Amino acid sequence: MVSFNVIVCGGGLGGLAAAIGLKRKGHKVTILEGSTTLSEVGAGIQMPPNSVRILKEYGVFDRFEKYITKPKSIILRRYDTGVALSTTPLDPDMTNLYGNPYLLIHRADYQRLLYEAALELGIEYKKGCRVYEVDQYSATVILENGERYSACDLIVGADGIRSRVRDTAVVPEEIVHPTPSFNCAFRATVPRAEMMSDPAIAHLMTDINSNCWIGYRRHVMAYPIRNGEMYNIVMSHPGEAAAGKWNEPGDLDEMKDQFKTFDPVVRQLLTHVKSTLKWVLADLPKLPRWVPKSGKVVLIGDAAHAMLPYLAQGAAQAIEDGATLAAVLQRCGSTADIPSALQQYEKRRKRRAEQIQLGGRRNNDMWHLPDGDEQEERDALMKAKDGHSPDKWADKEFQRWLFGWNAFTDGYESKL
Repeated sequence: MVSFNVIVCGGGLGGLAAAIGLKRKGHKVTILEGSTTLSEVGAGIQMPPNSVRILKEYGVFDRFEKYITKPKSIILRRYDTGVALSTTPLDPDMTNLYGNPYLLIHRADYQRLLYEAALELGIEYKKGCRVYEVDQYSATVILENGERYSACDLIVGADGIRSRVRDTAVVPEEIVHPTPSFNCAFRATVPRAEMMSDPAIAHLMTDINSNCWIGYRRHVMAYPIRNGEMYNIVMSHPGEAAAGKWNEPGDLDEMKDQFKTFDPVVRQLLTHVKSTLKWVLADLPKLPRWVPKSGKVVLIGDAAHAMLPYLAQGAAQAIEDGATLAAVLQRCGSTADIPSALQQYEKRRKRRAEQIQLGGRRNNDMWHLPDGDEQEERDALMKAKDGHSPDKWADKEFQRWLFGWNAFTDGYESKL
């Protein structure tokens, strides 16, 4: 097996997972992370079966066991009454159908566990390395402090929605601006003890589901994380925040006011929030390419296909990217084969990721309908038992393609 010298720009979830996949194939991997510390903010993230499959293949999933929560279902609810509109069974149904569970985890735990696995494998993780520019032809990374990293065979751009790798080396003819949605979101967590102290909301910790209250231009997604020690809340609403920033302090009074017409359970839940962070909801337009002419640079994750969170697939798709990238590079006999391997990677990944981007936008529209005829039709379709649903999580055909996907083979596997 040929070993390449790979630099991964960005040490978030996608960059770490890609580095692990590449290292397991025998490559030398260095991660250049812009922040000076592990930087994931304290909030939850969903781990669907298609990404759990990859973590198992990498041999790192066992270390996640004591940090995960297994929800029974994803339940979409009417915003003002809490009445269930659509229920997608998760545990044990996802394991039975796709061989892997649907899980919930704290983002900081997710990143830390991948980070620890990367270091154990011998991956070099360098912090405080903010990328200024990438020269695609010499495969050189230039940092903001002037430091240069060269003599590598491949540069992986995993540096997020405002990617410098993308803007200076892959799509240098334009600055690719994120496309904001009409919403931003508050993000908060409440400790288990506080949740259990209030009889009006204690059931949210014991009847373990991902609950999502949907209404006109607003929704609240909430679920337990950290093995039931914390309750995670994401509150989407009309507003603005800076794209690419994840830790702007939010105003608690504004947060409560945005959801004053919601289910009394939601309003009571928000009285227990002591602090909140605010961030924009944005995705990227379809890029002309993920690999430049030189064939020495490639994009993964949000740098290539940042997506709205309404399918909970942003991190999962970044992890799929890394798995497919490692698989295509395994076929290379020398560095001369890298450009064609990267073209194959782009061909295998770009269309799928863009379809999921589109699915997120459609869920955005579907969740946020105003009350009226169209909303009533949506609710009726979601309650139908024919296997088809405007709720993409519950639509059997789409679910099979989404969750049953094997990024190593580009096929989907399920018992549906």
